[in-house]
Amino acid sequence: MSDAASGRKLPTRAVALAYVRACDGPVAEWDRRWHEAAAELSSRRRAAPGSAAAPPYPGLAAFGAGDAGRFFGREDVVDLLLSRLAEARFVVVSGPSGSGVTSVLRAGLVPRVRQPVVFLRPGRRPLAECATRLAALTGNPPDAGFLLVVDQFEEVFTADADERACFFAALLRAEQASARVVLGVRADFADACVRHPALAEATRNALIPLEPLTAGQVRAALVRPAADAGRGLENALVATLMAEVARQPGALPFATEALRRTWQATQGVTLTLAAYEATGGITAAMAGAAEAVYGRLAPPEQAEARSLFLRLAGLGDGTPDTRRLVPHAELDPTPVVARFVRARLVTAGRTGLELAHDTLLDGWPRLRSWLAADRDALRVHRRLTEAAALWEASHREPAVLYRGRQLDEALSWADRADARPNTPERRFLRASVELRAAEEMATRRRRRLSAATALTALLAAVSTATAIRRRWAGRFPAATVRQRTSGHPSAAG
Repeated sequence: MSDAASGRKLPTRAVALAYVRACDGPVAEWDRRWHEAAAELSSRRRAAPGSAAAPPYPGLAAFGAGDAGRFFGREDVVDLLLSRLAEARFVVVSGPSGSGVTSVLRAGLVPRVRQPVVFLRPGRRPLAECATRLAALTGNPPDAGFLLVVDQFEEVFTADADERACFFAALLRAEQASARVVLGVRADFADACVRHPALAEATRNALIPLEPLTAGQVRAALVRPAADAGRGLENALVATLMAEVARQPGALPFATEALRRTWQATQGVTLTLAAYEATGGITAAMAGAAEAVYGRLAPPEQAEARSLFLRLAGLGDGTPDTRRLVPHAELDPTPVVARFVRARLVTAGRTGLELAHDTLLDGWPRLRSWLAADRDALRVHRRLTEAAALWEASHREPAVLYRGRQLDEALSWADRADARPNTPERRFLRASVELRAAEEMATRRRRRLSAATALTALLAAVSTATAIRRRWAGRFPAATVRQRTSGHPSAAG
């Protein structure tokens, strides 16, 4: 506050607005003034001499081999990886999307390996890609000792089955010869590697999982690149970043993207919280990335993206919305899902997918508008999702299926133009409709049977009455009855 009062620095937005509230000032007006001042300072810093130094943060890009000197936080994993390779020829590194598998391999492992390295992404033609990379080993024939690093190994499972089988066989031959093989695979595909007959034996004891970063590792990843470049981070900025990344490992790339922007807006040797807030912080980094990916989608894909993000939101009931972990079985695998995973906006792990950070729920205006549009319809859909999952888990027990009003509400939602029920939900609704039709038919049959039974009983009663009347008439003819009746005293009277 003393530095701010003397004009030596801009106070943080939180401090400035707290002071305004304490003085009963107009908060909205002073919030606008603070942003204008922060923007002006950022503009001056960018134009100042010496402000063009390249930021030491890669932002949303993965670290490369040339970034080894500024890659911090995963030294323990790199050491473990090197020790495993000294004993074994086949190692698998696995972690959720956004956890840094690519950075560990490129900036951590490769610079510390002395033998020739072949680094590749398999794509849809893994065998051809591998052959091309091997051919680039000038002066090192393929049978010489080398390290083969296959990053984003999960792409192999999109390749042609025959080429995939040949690629697996080539990996195993390389491992059995003089090469060492390291696979980097997303956590939700690690089990597929272990279960695959061609890879099961090689990968059974080869897995190195990337655990979430500790607080000390997060701090090193945020602070040390700037420190090595001759700058520091204000304590308030470090505390803010640590809080935003805590328990949300997918948020670290966006924190470094926000620091990259802050670096460019800072003049002097200290990155401040005020400068960080002026650039929008992690919220602006994530919202900007989300909008960029969404803007590149075709209209049908944008509708699919809307459905994806609405599934990833946990609806609050009088409380803020939160991230929701969506099981893999709930999402049909599509290129749209893969795009947001590659952009690190959606984190894919062993158990399912979730938003990389809570700030997307409030910080991305498009998602905020989707969530506010029709929350009643969203709740109908969420109940349908849960019911469909319960039905599948109970081995499709008919008692779990929808009936009556529940079914009507779900069908009404499914008929909306923007509704995108997934495969389990469509199966559940179809089974519920079929059950209702069967129950209605059974009800009609019961009613027809009841009516037939009543009619049969009525006919039987009429038949019985007729038979009794005839029998009575046979015993007492009509003339006899008239005679007896005419001679009776009461008849005379």
